[in-house]
Amino acid sequence: NISREMLQQSKILKVIRKNLVKKVIEQFREIAEDKESFTKFYEAFSKNIKLGVHEDSQNRAKLAELLRYNSTKSSDELTSLKDYITRMPEKQKDIYYITG
Repeated sequence: NISREMLQQSKILKVIRKNLVKKVIEQFREIAEDKESFTKFYEAFSKNIKLGVHEDSQNRAKLAELLRYNSTKSSDELTSLKDYITRMPEKQKDIYYITG
C-alpha cells in the first residue's frame, strides 16, 4: 500500500510535476502567439492562470506574461502588460489601475 503522504513527498513525483508545469507553460506561450486562439483560451482559463500567478511562486513571472488586461486604448481587446508598456508615451512614468 502507498499512502498519500508518500506520494506527496516522492522526489520522482516532484520532478514529474516540475517537468509537466514547464511543458504546459511552453504550450501556453505557443498558444499566445496566435491572438485569436489565445483569446478563446484566455476566456476559458484566465481564472486558472491568475490562480497560478498567486499560488506558484516559482513560475509567477512566466505566468504573469500570459495575463491580459483591459485598457482605455483597446477597449474591445485585452492587452498584455508588455504591449501596454510599448504603447506608453515617453513622458508617462506610472501606470494607474483600479481593482474591485
